[in-house]
Amino acid sequence: MQLFTEVIVDKSVKKIDYKTPLMFIGSCFAQNISNFFVNAKFNCNVNPAGIIYNPLSISNLIENIVENKIYNQNDFFFDGENYNCYDFHGSFSNKNVENAVENVNKSLKYAGEFLKTAEFCFITLGTSFVYYLKENCRAVSNCHKQKPDLFFRKRLEIYEVCDCLKKIVENIKKINKNIQIVFTVSPIRHWKDGAHGNRISKALLHLGVENIMEQYPDIQYFPSYEIVEDQLRDYRFYAEDMIHLGPLAEKIIWEKLSDTFISEDTKLQIKRVEKFMLSVNHKIIYLKSPKTKEFAKKNIEIAATLEREISGLDLSEEKKYFSYLIEN
Repeated sequence: MQLFTEVIVDKSVKKIDYKTPLMFIGSCFAQNISNFFVNAKFNCNVNPAGIIYNPLSISNLIENIVENKIYNQNDFFFDGENYNCYDFHGSFSNKNVENAVENVNKSLKYAGEFLKTAEFCFITLGTSFVYYLKENCRAVSNCHKQKPDLFFRKRLEIYEVCDCLKKIVENIKKINKNIQIVFTVSPIRHWKDGAHGNRISKALLHLGVENIMEQYPDIQYFPSYEIVEDQLRDYRFYAEDMIHLGPLAEKIIWEKLSDTFISEDTKLQIKRVEKFMLSVNHKIIYLKSPKTKEFAKKNIEIAATLEREISGLDLSEEKKYFSYLIEN
């Protein structure tokens, strides 16, 4: 007996393997799903400005990357503890303004170079609501917990969502015509918008993606939202807050995504790498123990074998770690 309605996803013609550079931009859901690729040692660039939720901020980020925007100290404000930039997540904030400026420019520069050769770009849209600074009507990606009266909040109109998505696609294709762009709508509910407000917000994102796919037939859509809403309709798939997804739901979405974009041969390679990474993450109790040295030497050999047999795999950091265990 079938006890759930399965969301069927067509397999992608273009596949991902260890030679495929992958870019992920968008909400915290993008961060969570990209973790599966990162942990399996794929070549990834994830959220070069940190987590971003709305299409306008994502569009602005892509434009800044493509146009090689350079930030300076005037783009930052001091909150009494850190220097922050409204275009970047709090993870880029810093007590030293020179360091803050250097970090954001370094991240954008690397993202620009990465985007030129990336073969896939996954863009996850979270909400249609945008926060703007009252003083200049400028859209912000992150409010950095500043006083609410500094901002006003507005839901994008459908034409604005469509314009943003079109700019995203056109700007990416300016520097990389062959990249496969994949849109997805985050299944994580923005409950502060209210039940109805969240639905309207998500609906606008779906309509925007449908519109851009009509204009660009090569654009793909991955139904993460539908997998959660129509297949995983049970609170056992959620975290304790009943809003964010639990590990089981994320794993099911990862498996669906794998079935869509990854070949069976590459899946077997992933299993081999994941098994090796268990050794990397193994807690070492006695650093100078002969068994620790033996363990490290064995894993350097395994890493070399994996790199030799899996084209595109880079385990240099892991080999460096095991070499450290041998030398200390």
